[in-house]
Amino acid sequence: MRNNLDRTKKLSLKENRYEEPKETQKKMIELVMKSGILKDGCTVCDFGCAAGELLYNLSRKFPNAKYFGYEIISEVVEKARKNVPGVEFETADMVEKSLLPEDSLDIAIMTGVHQYYDNFEPCFSNLLYWTRPGGIIYVFGAFNPYPMDVLVKSRFTNDPKTHHEPGWNMFSVDSVSKYLDSKLGEGKHSFIPYELPLDIAIKPEDPRRTWTFKDSNNKRHLTNGMSLIINAYFLEIHP
Repeated sequence: MRNNLDRTKKLSLKENRYEEPKETQKKMIELVMKSGILKDGCTVCDFGCAAGELLYNLSRKFPNAKYFGYEIISEVVEKARKNVPGVEFETADMVEKSLLPEDSLDIAIMTGVHQYYDNFEPCFSNLLYWTRPGGIIYVFGAFNPYPMDVLVKSRFTNDPKTHHEPGWNMFSVDSVSKYLDSKLGEGKHSFIPYELPLDIAIKPEDPRRTWTFKDSNNKRHLTNGMSLIINAYFLEIHP
């Protein structure tokens, strides 16, 4: 995982998306604002918050909540602290259950984190533990619409001494749904397919980054240098 984290660190320290957030962050903000859970004094936490762009924009739209961000890369956390006032940021791995007390969050957000692990259950178990009944959880990332859990590891061919790195695992909608149904009962979650509303060009210097292509029906898809077709979803969970 080290090489992928180094790559993420470089991107997060280089890019500044505070005033122009990503399209996926705009959608996440829209969902949170419409949830009815975001109220004065409620607690919102973003796991895998990177440099805090999502919390920066969410806190500007609704400043009367309490915001927290957790990120595993300490240098990126320092950037978030400098650029996002009024939000508490900490360096942490969200698979540590002792990170937060039980039922301490009103809104929990996780973007892409589960894709780094070969088992999605620890991340989801902790989100359910930390989020109070009546709160809400939003997860964004790649999920497989077919009933197959896919574990992906890759490395660049020009650096064969490096280990194969994770980061694009695609757990099935079926597996995650069965897990959530077993913990919460049926009807407590929904997968919302997401199609990016704009084209992204390939960046030959960094083929791990996603780009878009259109199929014969003019539907836009995400792919990357691992030749993956990435089915993106927002997952909404009601503990």
